[in-house]
Amino acid sequence: MAKHWFGAQGKNSEGKGHPIMYGKPKIAKHFTEFPDGGGYPFGFVEWAYEQMGVTDPSKVLHLCSGSMVTGIRVDIRHEMRPTVCADVRHTPFANESFDYILSDPPYAESYAENLYGTGENYPAPGDILREATRLLRPNGLFGFLHFIVPMNRKPMRMVNVWGVTTGSGYAIRAWSLFQKSAPNNRLQPTAFGVGQPQLFPLQTSQYADESPAINGGG
Repeated sequence: MAKHWFGAQGKNSEGKGHPIMYGKPKIAKHFTEFPDGGGYPFGFVEWAYEQMGVTDPSKVLHLCSGSMVTGIRVDIRHEMRPTVCADVRHTPFANESFDYILSDPPYAESYAENLYGTGENYPAPGDILREATRLLRPNGLFGFLHFIVPMNRKPMRMVNVWGVTTGSGYAIRAWSLFQKSAPNNRLQPTAFGVGQPQLFPLQTSQYADESPAINGGG
């Protein structure tokens, strides 16, 4: 398999496929090794749950779940052993079934094909956002990690966008957080209120230069 151009390499990326995120690295409990270079950075899932207010990881839906081992996992690849093997654009779940959804899909059709052989089933950001909108309960939250911040339509509104990096010289990704409005348009307050979206970049940290064992790798 070909490495993607921003592939995990170097001392900050010794997590066997998962680079180490600047900011608040913690021990990884939510995913396994992912040798082909995909997957969340170490520390990211715990940080994302903190932003979303998740208290029970087993109830989070993961679209394009990859190496995740917690929550309800949907992936088109049988070998990843997801909870449900399906195209994330057309999942078998009923409308408004989840309060929390996370997704870190392939970032391009060529990337999906070169790494996973799934280019013909590549889910564009808008397709994933549309399915997440269908699956979320009112006031539910959807976190999306990608190079692209997808355009949203009602009943979804953007809460915030963060820049996610794994160190100097690495590509920066955007983690977009969306909330589904309730039918009466009354939104549940999040940690960031219910006003206009703001940009909160992740702070860099000396932890990214420490050993993989401290950050959950190895």
